[in-house]
Amino acid sequence: MTTSPTALLHAWPASALAAWAAARDAGRCAADDVLATLHHYAQVHELDPGGGILELLATVSGPAHLCVRMPAPGDAQGLPPGRPTDAAMTTRELLLVDDREPGASGPTRPLALIPIGTAERCRWQSMRYDAEIAVDRLVADDSLGELEYELKEATGTAATLIAGLSGARRRAPADLRDALAARVAAAQIDLPPHDLPRVDRVLASTAQIDGILSLVGSGALGDSGSQLNAADDQFRRLSSLTRRARSAAVNAVIAEFRYR
Repeated sequence: MTTSPTALLHAWPASALAAWAAARDAGRCAADDVLATLHHYAQVHELDPGGGILELLATVSGPAHLCVRMPAPGDAQGLPPGRPTDAAMTTRELLLVDDREPGASGPTRPLALIPIGTAERCRWQSMRYDAEIAVDRLVADDSLGELEYELKEATGTAATLIAGLSGARRRAPADLRDALAARVAAAQIDLPPHDLPRVDRVLASTAQIDGILSLVGSGALGDSGSQLNAADDQFRRLSSLTRRARSAAVNAVIAEFRYR
């Protein structure tokens, strides 16, 4: 099957790479499984500077620690200022690689891998932070249980916000349901088999909320600018919560494979 060069890169490739690489290091899957997952995201992967998909896989093979972060303007998720953080503000996803020998702990200057591209070609920017980061601490920075509880409330909040938006709908209800389902599916992460059902619940909730926020942002609900401005703070809070929860869920899978 061919892919249009203008097709967007499937969501969260760095998260998928980190989780599958951790599973491979733990002997829970083969290197071919990681490569197959990467091909699901893009036909060609390039490591910048200099390298292809095998060099990318080697970069995340057997490091001391891996950690995913999903920053956004105004919410750096604990990342220090610098070129890697600035670049990740656009892609909204970054993979930190503490490339010391396994067993190392404490602050270091990690590599940052940032995927940019389309479903045809994904270029992974590789930058090293100037500042030191304790990657091993960031992996377990958020409590997944607390975030799951917050997400339950947030799902209701998102539904209430949509119900409060008025105006002529630009699509029929059935079309809106289909559009929402497509956005929710696009926000899912391709993870290896794991033993953490809470992770699946959290990721399902984040995808649902992200799908709702994306649909609102598209204007398909016919909402007015004044109404959106009034709800903007709540939308930002929901977006921040989904990014924190999604990062924590992926990092929990990484921790399952690497530290247990």
